Amino acid sequence: MWPPRWALRWSTKVSILAAGAVVGGGVGWIWGSLWAAVGAAAGLVAAYAGSIIVLAFQRPNPQRLLLAGRAQEALWPLELRVSYDRKLAAKLPTFREVLAYHLEMMSEALQTVGNKPRALEAVTEAAAIFTELTANRPGRYTAALAGALLRQAALLADMSRHGEALAAIESAIGIYRRLTRGDPATYLPRLAEALTRQADALGYLDRITEARAAAAEADLIRTDMLPSARP
Repeated sequence: MWPPRWALRWSTKVSILAAGAVVGGGVGWIWGSLWAAVGAAAGLVAAYAGSIIVLAFQRPNPQRLLLAGRAQEALWPLELRVSYDRKLAAKLPTFREVLAYHLEMMSEALQTVGNKPRALEAVTEAAAIFTELTANRPGRYTAALAGALLRQAALLADMSRHGEALAAIESAIGIYRRLTRGDPATYLPRLAEALTRQADALGYLDRITEARAAAAEADLIRTDMLPSARP
């Protein structure tokens, strides 16, 4: 019977540390017994640091797993990262940005596997963090906030909460309108997408005239972006 995985992992770690101590001690022995002890300690530390680096590179990359369509596999490392980020952010507020990005990524994974309530909870928290960060540094996080709001709106719409979805979409539209003034090439397509979602939400709420106006503006933006429409 094969030994359990935890036993294999621990035996590997012990072997690496022992090898580092032996190599370090052997090198130190050339200069004397005292240096052998120092070398063994240094080898132990070096082996430990090296094993941490190797394990870090072997750890699953949730973003790659998501891109590969393996959302279920991405969830476990994302849960760990979010938990770790929370602890860091509680002590160092600068890590709140990292927490927000990982929450949004986790929301995507949860939505893909069909857990919409938890996905909404994660992206709502991410949007709240980006709102707070935008208040402190307006130019840096506004686009991230708009993206989180659109993801939040999509989940709300899937859960038939169209009024709340519309509110999130309108907040995103306001952000994209401001961003478009400085960088139309980047943000006009995103504004058109947000307007299309606004039209859908308004349609579900039977606000047909407003829905048509939003859809028309989205179409106009897309038409103006066509190469044939440029002078």
